[in-house]
Formats: sequence, structure tokens, C-alpha cells
Amino acid sequence: MDNAVQYIYVVSNQTLTRQARIKQRSAERRERSRQETRQAILEAATRMFEREGYEGFSLRQVAENIGYTPTTIYLYFKDKDDLLFAVCSQGFAEFTQALQTAYAAHSDPLERLRALGWAYLEFGLSHPLHYQMMFMQRAEWATRVFDARGQTEGSSSYLILMNAVVEAMKAGRIRLGDPTETTNLIWSGIHGIVSLALSMKGIVPKWEESEVRRLVEDYFQMLDKGLQP
Repeated sequence: MDNAVQYIYVVSNQTLTRQARIKQRSAERRERSRQETRQAILEAATRMFEREGYEGFSLRQVAENIGYTPTTIYLYFKDKDDLLFAVCSQGFAEFTQALQTAYAAHSDPLERLRALGWAYLEFGLSHPLHYQMMFMQRAEWATRVFDARGQTEGSSSYLILMNAVVEAMKAGRIRLGDPTETTNLIWSGIHGIVSLALSMKGIVPKWEESEVRRLVEDYFQMLDKGLQP
């Protein structure tokens, strides 16, 4: 290859490489813009859901809140349920993280079980609309979220609790038995308390937050006695 041809070849390759880089950067900017728009929609939807609940939630209001047209919302979410599922997916992630933190903070098996129960309660009381949607109104979404994320042992809220139960059994701190049955017993109790706290407050006496916390403490004491080895 003579010098002239070699020069043309090098310049041509440099031009193609530069064009490829420009094209790649352009695609990356579009993707960042798309993700930023989706996140803005999701954040606005979360704020509106926390303020209005399911019944008062609409895609049109979300769009107005962030200055987009409803058509823009439909580019990212197919309908109201799809957007609310994305909102609740974030709720599930936060809920699971709270349980993982509680689990990791305690080495004593019984203290760990108690910490998980309190973390469960705190999430429900601080995110009442999320909790009702996640575990009461659209409980089937829990399975959908975990299936979509390919949950592994220790990464879902239910498995975190079951791991704590198994470890408490192995340590001789609670009686041996079917881990699933014991997990369901503990879960159903705390879920029942949280659900009633959210739905019965102001309707039935003794469901104010201070009373609920006292009830949870009594529940743990009964569990300690009932699950003694």
C-alpha cells in the first residue's frame, strides 16, 4: 500500500470511528433523557398516589403536574395500573430493604424476629397507601414484582422472615416445626395488626398508633411464649 492510499485509509477509518462515537453518544443522550423523563413521571405519580390514593389517581393529573401531555405518559406506561405497579415496585424495594436492614442489625435470633416485625409495622404506618395497595388491594402484585426481579433466597421479604425463623429454630430459641407454618403464623399476625391499624383507625377504639405499638409488643410476648422450645 503506497503512502497516499494508506493516508486515505487511515483518514477514512478515523472518520468512521468518529461518526460511530458521535452516534453512540447521541444514543446515550437519548436514553438518559428517556430515563430521566420516566423517573420524573414516576416521582410525580408517587407523590400524587401518596396524596390522593388509588381512587383519586389519574394519568391526566400526573401529566399536568409535571407539564407533560397524557400522550407522553403513555409512551412510558400503558395505563393507570401499569404506572401504579411501577410506583408499588419501588415500595416493595423499600420494604424489602427495611427488612434486610433489620435482619442484619441483630445476631440474636429472637431479637432479629422482633426487629423484622417492628420494621414491618413501621413501613405500614409510614406508607399506608403503599401498604394497602401492595398487600390488600392488589396483593397479586407482590408475586409479579418478585417474579420479574428473579428473587433469590434472602432477597424477598417473605424469605427474609423465613430465614430468620429457620435460624431461630436451629439455635434452639423457638420450637422446631415446619418453617413455612411458623413463618405464616408470624406474618399473618403482624399483617393483621397493620391492616387493621390502617383500616380501623377512627372507627374502632384502640387503633390509634400508640395503641397499635402496644398491641404489637403484646403480640411479640405471646409469640415468645407460644414458640418456646
